[in-house]
Amino acid sequence: MVNTTQRNADRPYDVIVWGATGFTGALVAEYLAKSAPQDVKFAIAGRNKEKLASVTERMSKVAPNRKNIPVIIANIDDQASLDRMVSQARVVISTAGPFMQHGHELVEACVNNKTDYIDSTGEPPFVRAIIDKHHDKAAADGTMIVPGCGFDSIPSDMGAFMLADHLAKKGKKTASVKMTVDDMKGIASGGTVASLLGVLTETPYKDQWKMMDPYYLCPADAKRGPDSVVPPVFHYSRDFGKWQSYFVMEMTNTRIVRRSNALFGNAYGPNFAYSETQGQSNLLTASAVTVAGGAIASALVLPPVQWAAKWAANKFVPAGSGPTKEQIETGYFKCRAIGEAVKEPNEQTAVKAVAHINGIQDPGYGETSKMLAESALTLALVDRKTLASPASAGAFAGKITGGVLTASTAMGYSLINRLRAAGMTFDVADL
Repeated sequence: MVNTTQRNADRPYDVIVWGATGFTGALVAEYLAKSAPQDVKFAIAGRNKEKLASVTERMSKVAPNRKNIPVIIANIDDQASLDRMVSQARVVISTAGPFMQHGHELVEACVNNKTDYIDSTGEPPFVRAIIDKHHDKAAADGTMIVPGCGFDSIPSDMGAFMLADHLAKKGKKTASVKMTVDDMKGIASGGTVASLLGVLTETPYKDQWKMMDPYYLCPADAKRGPDSVVPPVFHYSRDFGKWQSYFVMEMTNTRIVRRSNALFGNAYGPNFAYSETQGQSNLLTASAVTVAGGAIASALVLPPVQWAAKWAANKFVPAGSGPTKEQIETGYFKCRAIGEAVKEPNEQTAVKAVAHINGIQDPGYGETSKMLAESALTLALVDRKTLASPASAGAFAGKITGGVLTASTAMGYSLINRLRAAGMTFDVADL
C-alpha cells in the first residue's frame, strides 16, 4: 500500500540539488537559498568539492541567512555513492545534462531508494528509456520520477492541463488544445546546446524514427488520438491572429502533453489532439524561420555537419556557459493556448477556453530554475493526500500515485499555485 501522507519525512534533507556546479544547477541552488521556506533543509551535490564550495559561497552572498549549506560528494561512476546521496533526500533535482549521457544512474538510484526525482531534460529518448526501465517499479513503490520540469515542458503541459480541467468542470471533454509561444527573450547555455545536439546527432537513426511518433512517450496500450507524424509548420492561425512557424521544443513538449493525457486515462478527451507552434510578427519572418529550421534539421543528419556543429558549440557556447545576470532578469516568455471542447449535437459552435502562461525571466534559466525548485518543493512539502485531492490539485487528481510521470500528472494545481505565488502567470478563462 502506497504511503499517502508525508513521504520519507525522516530523511535529513527535503531537497538535494545534483549538478549544482553547472550553470542551471547553481541557479536552482541560489533560488532555494533565497526563496525556499526557512525550515526547508536542502543540500547541494556533485563530484567536485572545490567547485561545490564556490557555489555555497555564492549562496551565502545572495542569502546571508543560509550559512553552511551542506555539500555531498557523489559520482555517477560510483553507484554506491549515488545511493548514499539519494537515500538522504526526499526529492532530488537533477540538472546534469545531457541526460542521455549523465542521467540514467541517478534515476536508477532514486527508484531503488524510493526517492522522488525532478529534472530539466528536454531529451525524449532519455524519457522513453527511463519509462521503459523504471516506470513499473516506481509506480508500485509510489515514487514520483518527473522529468521535464523546466521550460521543457511545464508551460505546455500545464497549459493543456488547465484547459482540460477548466472544460471538465463544465462537464465537457476536450477535443483539442493549440499552444503558441507568442513572444520570448532568452539566451541558450552550453548545457542546453549540448543536449539539443545530443538528441539530433547522437540518437541512432532508428530511434530518431521512433521519436517521430507523436505518441512516442505514451504507454504502449494507450488510446491514440488524431495527431499525425507531421507537426504543424508555416501557416496563419485565425485562433491566435498571427502567423505561426515550427517551434524547436515541439518535439519534446507535444509528447509530454500526450503522455499526461494517456496517464490520466485519456481524461482530457477520447480523441484529444495537441499542437504547438511559435507565433511570428509577419509572413516573411514566419517563412524564414520555417525554412531555416528545416534546413538546419536536415543538415544535421550528415556526419560532417554534426562534427562542425559540435565544434562550434564547444568553441562558442561551451559547457558551463550561459546568460549574464542582466540577461536572465530581462528575459521573459509569453505563451497562449486555446482549448476546444467536443461539440455536442445540439451546439452551434464548440465551447472554447484560453490559457495564458507567462514567465518574467529568461525562460531557460531564470524561470526554469524557479520551476525546478518549486516542483521539488511541491513534492517535498505537499502531502500525498493533497496531491491526490481534486479540490486542490485539479479534476483529474487521484489517478496517479507514482511512476515516470509528468508535472501535471504528479502535481497539478498544487504546483501551479506555487508557481503563481513565485510570479509566473497561469490563467485560464472562457473564450
